[in-house]
Amino acid sequence: MKKRLVCAALSVGLGFATPAALAADNDLYGEVRWNNLPLKGQVSKSIWVGSWWAYTRDGIAYRHRGPHAGSSYGTAWGRWDDKSPSALSAAEKYDLLKGRADRIEYDKLVEKGQKYASLQGTMQSKIDEQRTLVRRINKAIAEAGSNSYAWWDTDDGKRYNALRDEIETLSAEVEAVAITIDTATEYEVFSHGSMQFGVQNWFGHCNAWAAAAIMEPEPRHEVTVDGVTFTAGEVKALLTEAWMEINSSFYGTRNEDHETEEGRQEISYRDMTPAGFHILFADQVGKRDKSFVIDRFTGSEVWNQPVTAYRSKVEPLYTGDVALDREVVYTSYSGARATEQKRGTQKVFPILVTTTIHWATDGLPHEALTVPLNAEIDDETFRDHYAIREMYDDQIEMRTLTYELWLDKPMSDPSAKIVGDGAWQHGSAMGYEHQQPDFAWQPLANINNARDYENEFIDYKFLEEAILPGSITPAQDPAVPGTVFSSTTVAEIPDNDATGASVTIEVTAEVAITTMTAEVDISHTYVGDLRVTLTGPNGKVEVLKDFGVGGSSDDLKKTFDVKAFNNASARGTWTLQVVDNAGQDTGRINGVKLSVK
Repeated sequence: MKKRLVCAALSVGLGFATPAALAADNDLYGEVRWNNLPLKGQVSKSIWVGSWWAYTRDGIAYRHRGPHAGSSYGTAWGRWDDKSPSALSAAEKYDLLKGRADRIEYDKLVEKGQKYASLQGTMQSKIDEQRTLVRRINKAIAEAGSNSYAWWDTDDGKRYNALRDEIETLSAEVEAVAITIDTATEYEVFSHGSMQFGVQNWFGHCNAWAAAAIMEPEPRHEVTVDGVTFTAGEVKALLTEAWMEINSSFYGTRNEDHETEEGRQEISYRDMTPAGFHILFADQVGKRDKSFVIDRFTGSEVWNQPVTAYRSKVEPLYTGDVALDREVVYTSYSGARATEQKRGTQKVFPILVTTTIHWATDGLPHEALTVPLNAEIDDETFRDHYAIREMYDDQIEMRTLTYELWLDKPMSDPSAKIVGDGAWQHGSAMGYEHQQPDFAWQPLANINNARDYENEFIDYKFLEEAILPGSITPAQDPAVPGTVFSSTTVAEIPDNDATGASVTIEVTAEVAITTMTAEVDISHTYVGDLRVTLTGPNGKVEVLKDFGVGGSSDDLKKTFDVKAFNNASARGTWTLQVVDNAGQDTGRINGVKLSVK
């Protein structure tokens, strides 16, 4: 299913909801058997941090290293004066690489921008009024219960249409400044940038960054292609733009109308159900080692964030095997509407679940590199906001939610299933009444040939083939001998043995470690059984992969960023150890490669 999952909807047109389909049971979210859902999980793939490339700063045409970085960008007309390659934005560098730099009409950008600025105040007031009318008209449509409701004949409808005409007239004044949009830079400024009426401060590329961070390896190094040098942050910008159009699965609904006519916040948000929330985390992260995206802002704004880990604790609300009565409801979603299907009073076994979730954030410096996740931390630290911020340099945000789930059998029964929506229990007394995700979605594939919304002048295939590889693996410095050290020793991994199997790597050069990666090649029929550690000559140990991570997938062929040994000497004997803590599945170490700089 193709979804346009943006941090902002740039139009204020009316959206008409269609009746929701009958609610399906919870298996639409994944595994529903309680005892098949792990109580904790962490994705092994590095979900990289980045920027949401705000529209108010011209998206990926933002010169984040220039003299106007951090300024009031929309009126900084001198921001395009410097044409030196090092000053250019990611979009400008891409145009330079593609031979289009001379097509960028900088003088027209300034002229058109000044025209926008002169009309911005008048236009914004009209757009704000129109948004208010949209909420009221949609509410009237919902209350009428029919899509044939003639909203255009109401006073609000007439005013809405009058405002539409006034907005079109003002827009025509700007359009009179003609410019041919034939570069990535110009497209970005006018489609994903500041030269659009109605752009709000939270509009940006968070949806595309979240998809790219999940689906792509992290760019961590400068790369030069045909004489044009891109920083790691600029490669992230290009990847982000290229993931604006995707195929995805989608759960819940975007809930935009959360205010009463008096301006108070509604309490009864119709967002993710507790059952859907718990199943998605446990089934996707816990069982399948896959990330997905949540809208962590329960309200009209959209903040797409890729999840990295969760941990749950549970207590039964029933005594013995005595079931309790609950009004069981299933909620289904269609478009922007949520519909309840009531199943009546049922005997269920309610449990109280408290789950802490972590997600990667995009509110960081544009060149920030991701701090590796740590699967070894204890539960208390995992739930400690300040400890997590310090551990991950403010790159991980978190939230703890409490909810009631309903089982059709006691927890001890292996066949017990989650039934109904459950009920959110974090209350207003704690300030958490609206903390559940608005919706969730999972990227499935890039659809680069779809140009409804993404920058049509950026070629995803070209990025993947010509730019991304060099930003993942840096060129070796010929002045430093022996920066890559390998072991091709094959070692069988004993089954269910705490000693495990080990191979050693001898580093003969005196190299001070500034960056280090470990590329492992392990064959095994159930990766979740394995714990992989690297021990350095100084005795320090870094856990590359812990038990449970990877689930039932086969084989571990991956490059890990190693941080524990920075600033130490690489000289000496290194040991890669693999321990299998469960029976049945077996495997072997095929080799390991250390890259040290």
